[in-house]
Formats: sequence, structure tokens, C-alpha cells
Amino acid sequence: MTLSVFDAPGDLPAIITRDRTLAFADCARALPPPARAIIATPSIDTILAVYAALAAGTPLTLVHAKLPAAEQARQLDAGELSADTAFVLYTSGSTGRAKGVMLSRAAIVAAAGASAAGLGWRDDDRWLSCLPMAHSGGLSIVVRCLLARKPVVLHDADFDAAVVLELARSRRATLLSLVPTQLAALAGAPPPPALRAVIVGGAAASPKLVADAISRAWPILPSYGLTETFGQIATARVPGGLPVVLPGVEIIARETLCVRGPMLATGYLGGAAIAPELVTADLGSVDPDGTVHVTGRRDDVIVTGGEKVQPLDVEAALCATPGVLGACAFAVADERWGAVVGAAIAVDHNFALTDAHARWHTALANHARPRRLAIVAQLPLLASGKLDRLAIAALPTEPVVYASGDETSTRISPGAVK
Repeated sequence: MTLSVFDAPGDLPAIITRDRTLAFADCARALPPPARAIIATPSIDTILAVYAALAAGTPLTLVHAKLPAAEQARQLDAGELSADTAFVLYTSGSTGRAKGVMLSRAAIVAAAGASAAGLGWRDDDRWLSCLPMAHSGGLSIVVRCLLARKPVVLHDADFDAAVVLELARSRRATLLSLVPTQLAALAGAPPPPALRAVIVGGAAASPKLVADAISRAWPILPSYGLTETFGQIATARVPGGLPVVLPGVEIIARETLCVRGPMLATGYLGGAAIAPELVTADLGSVDPDGTVHVTGRRDDVIVTGGEKVQPLDVEAALCATPGVLGACAFAVADERWGAVVGAAIAVDHNFALTDAHARWHTALANHARPRRLAIVAQLPLLASGKLDRLAIAALPTEPVVYASGDETSTRISPGAVK
């Protein structure tokens, strides 16, 4: 991979923040010595470190700035890497210990090409980055824009919905990538006028969240991707649609979804190879036209009394409840049933517990109804902005009561909910 982009015209802006514009020519002059590993922050310095590593052919490990010091130290020590490695990125660790993923230079170029084939590039495109640079969602924006010679609009601080909206408006961003929790914080406002596509991925967004954003004219394109594919490999073609496999990608539904394509990572640090086929933990199906249906994760399935429950189905029902801002379903050990469905919900003043119970009783099968419930002001998040499912499952819960005759019903007192 040859990065000749640094000979682009000097008046083409490469990085735009709230108070600074750095042209490609200035970026080339400001490149630091290539580093082997960095603590990645939402900053111009991090982007310049990425440029420098790519230009020098030096493998770069990027570690999230908000991780505990001990975990940062573990991740920074990637060891010796092959010369064709571009980046080492760590998975979010939402369901276990984060794994280091080795992405080759050819893989990141292929991933950028697949994205471009799906979305296209327009002359006025500017991609706003407000996702962590230590994860594929944020870093892939930098690589896509670098290869296409398009500006990056950088939110150079912790995520702030008001600042992101103003930055998108004032800097005329046309593309934006978000995780569902960020979309929930933004979509109550009108979309910035220049936006032509908002890529939502990193986790499943509830149908209600997407529908509400679409009703406010946000151009939401749900996507599917992984760290191991350096971002999106399936993206909706129309606002609110289901993800469709991008050109050059093959997704096969076996016991779980399996992925083939040139954007696949080489392997895990100290572990198994990934290419030529990634066997994911994601459950779902693929239509003949390439439409991808993700129904959950194999390791998240709740087995209660011999019945299997997909947390995504429960979460969709909970999120459709008035006053529920977000939801996460998980297994809670139970002597009689082996496990029951537990849930944590973030709510606002519109939430009514009794009405919610009645709605869930109607919307969900008996075995899929939450039997243990935590009600909080905000669900715990990982540094990546995704739900911290391990922390959420550890929240204290109270038992839930439904209609009489529901044999697994127990009682919850509204006064006990904090």
C-alpha cells in the first residue's frame, strides 16, 4: 500500500476541528516519528500518528485512553508484528476480555474500498468522526478519508451531543458514524442539513430508536461490521433499511454468520488465524439479495426452562415502551428454571411501571418476559460507547409481577425502584 496522498493540493483540508483546519500539506510537514503503540485520543495528534505509521510502513497498536492503566499496559505490549500489519486494534470486550486483532495494510484498503463501493464519494463529502480512534468505527473513518482525499471533521473531545450537532452544522459534515447510544442522544434534534448518511453500527439499534430518528428526517443507514473486518461489511441502501452485504464481501449463514473477504484481519494476537474465513458469534440469516438479518449472539442466548430467548427480541420490546430510553437483557440464574430473563432499563419521566408490565405481558411470550428488573438513569457503557453488558448484568435487580396465572410471576414494589 503506497500512501501518496501527502502530495495532495495544499488547500484541501485533511482534518477539521471546532477551531482548527489542517491541510494535507501541513499534515505531511507535521508528521511525528512513527510509533509502535499509542494511547489513542480524539485528537489531531492521534490522526497524525496514524498517518505517520502508514507512511512509514510501521505497524501501530492503538489503545483506548479511558481503559484502566493495567489494561492499557497489557494492550500496548503487542510484541513483534509482521511487516504487513497496519494496525492492532482490540475488541470492545463487551462480553469478555478484549482481544487484539491484527489488520494488514491490504485489509484496511479493502475495507475502505468496500465502504466506498456501498456509499460512494461525493465532491463535497466530509466525514464527522466522534467514535474512539482505538476502535475500528473511528479509525476506519480516518483511513477511508485519507485514501479518498476527503476531509475528516473531528470531534476532539469526549462525546457531547450538542457539540457534535453544532460541529456537523458549522463544518457541513455529510457523513457521520454513530453507535446506538450516541444516536439516542442526538436524534431528538433535527439533523444537520448537509448530512446525507448516518452509519449506525457497533451494536444493534432498537427498531424504535431507528424509526424515531427516521421520523425526524435523520438519514439512518444501519450497518453490520466487526473489528475483524475493520468496520462495516453490510450497510443499508435506504434510510431505515436492513444492512446489505457490501461489494467484495461474502456473508454465509451456518450455525452463526461467517465472513469471507479481503478486508478480514490476519489473526488474533497470540491466537488463531482469522483469514480466510471469520466464524462470528452472531446469529442470523442472509437473503438471496444480500440482506443481512442479525438476530443475536450465540453467547448471549438465554435458556430458560428449555426455551431459548434472544436478548435483542426482549430489548426491542422494552425499548418500544413509553419512557424507556435504553434496555439490555441478560440471564439471571434461577433454581427452578436454570435461568430467567433479567433486564436493565434506562427511563425518563414518561415511564410508568404498571403500564410497562401490562405492555410486556402482551408483547412477549411467557418465557421471554423479564423476571428480574433494574431501573436506572443511565445504562453502563464501555469506553467504545457500547453497552457494558457484563456490568449491566451485575446490577442489582428486583423481581417482576405480571398478570395472575403467570406461573413464574413474582412481585416488584414500585417504591423499591431507584
